[in-house]
Parts: sequence; structure tokens; C-alpha cells
Amino acid sequence: MDLNLLKTFLEVYQERHFSRAADNLFITPSAVSARIHLLEQQLGVSLFERARNNIRLTPEGERLLNHARLMINGWESARYDVLADSGAAQQFTVLGVPSLWETLLLPLALRLRREQPQLNLKLESLPSELIWRKLQQGKADVGFLFEPHTGPELHVREARALDLTLVAPVDGVLSSEVVDRSYMMVDFGASFMTRHRALFPALSIPATLLSTGRVALDFLLAGGGSGCYLPAEMVTLALAGHQLFTVADAKAIELPVYAVYPVWSVHAGLIDSLILG
Repeated sequence: MDLNLLKTFLEVYQERHFSRAADNLFITPSAVSARIHLLEQQLGVSLFERARNNIRLTPEGERLLNHARLMINGWESARYDVLADSGAAQQFTVLGVPSLWETLLLPLALRLRREQPQLNLKLESLPSELIWRKLQQGKADVGFLFEPHTGPELHVREARALDLTLVAPVDGVLSSEVVDRSYMMVDFGASFMTRHRALFPALSIPATLLSTGRVALDFLLAGGGSGCYLPAEMVTLALAGHQLFTVADAKAIELPVYAVYPVWSVHAGLIDSLILG
């Protein structure tokens, strides 16, 4: 069995679209069609029901789904196991949502580089949906995100909490004044949005929405907004230098950060040390 056929099958299932699957696999749509056709020939069944703008699994495709995931994951596990004692450098792939890069992924990456010099590190900052998909497909060792999905093949553990503080470039302002002006917001995920909405129900949308805390901090310090919720450790120097000020009447928001990794991971011990450390 060519595992590329199974990987293509899973990609088409995830995307529900042959062209998008082709883009993700860096091949042509015709190559995707050919692989699916060959897989169907080998199995003697149809795997997808194809209709205009609607691609879905047949009952046979549904039954193949978990087997395909297990086979790909099993191969990755075997590959890691063989390489473990071969002297070859192992690759360790860490994924995280963009807004966790400065506060979590960067420190973890530096720690891994220092403590595990034999590893070939691969670091990716991706949306949570892509992180989930790559973990399911065995393309990553661990992912860090705010809203983890659950699955029979994945462990989900709380890794830490992110403490967010409302800061402003002017001292003594009230939170109501901050959100009524050129308010800024970082996309910390749906949980953050829900808690933020509970604190400020009258706010419809922020004046500026940003993907990462680092971009938001630079923008705020450059005079781009009236205030923003940012990780406490990120604004320590700005607060000490009186470039930013804590908005005294604003409640802090604590967000749990979850580590998600495959149950079969041969790096479970390393992942545990990252979470606990």
C-alpha cells in the first residue's frame, strides 16, 4: 500500500475539495484524482460521492477513515522508533497558534535547542484548524492552542495559563474610555472573545484586530490604539518604563493553553517535560 494514496484520501476528506487538497499536497488536481482512483481500484469500492460543490465520503470511505489514520500514524511511529537508535537526528515538530508564539513557543523552542541539541526542530505558527489536522495526520509531534478538539487518537492536557492584562498608553484611564476609543484586540481565540464580550457587552467590534501580541504591542507603543489586552509577561518592560499603564478597573483574563499530541507519540516523555517544565 502506497501511503501517499492514504494521505491524499485524508486530505480530500479534510478539504472536501480536490483543488484545495492538491494545493496542500503540492501536486496537481489531476494527480489527486488519479491517486483517489487508484486507491478505489485497489480496494474495489468508491470512497467519495462526487456532486457539484459537494464531495463526501461513501459508507466505505467512512470505514476506511480511521484505518487510514492508524496506518499513517503507525508508519510515523515506526519511522521514529527505527531512527531512535540509528544515530540519525530526529525531527520534532511543534505547532502553535500565532498568538502563542512570543509567550510560549519561542521560550519552548529555545529550551529545546539548548537541552536537546540532537533534535531537528520544526516550528510552525498556524490556525487551530490546521494544527488539529496536522496532528490527526501524524504530521506533528505536539500542538499548543486555546480551544483543543478531542479525538480518540490524541491526548489533550492543560499546559499553562496565559494571564492577559488590559494596558493603555495613558495612565489613569478607565476601561470604558479605552474601549470607546481606538481599541485594539488580539485574536486569542473563541474563549477569549466570549470572556471579553462578558466584560464589555456594549463593544461590537474593535477598531483594530491583530493576530499576535508582538504586533499589537509594537502598534500600541507607536500610538496606534487606546489599549489592548496583552500577556502580562510581554508588557513588563513597557510598564516599568512607563510606556504603558495597567487599566486599574479592568479585570484580568486568564486563558488555559492546551498541549495536544498523538497517543502513540514516541516523544511522550519529552512532551511531558515541556508541559511540566
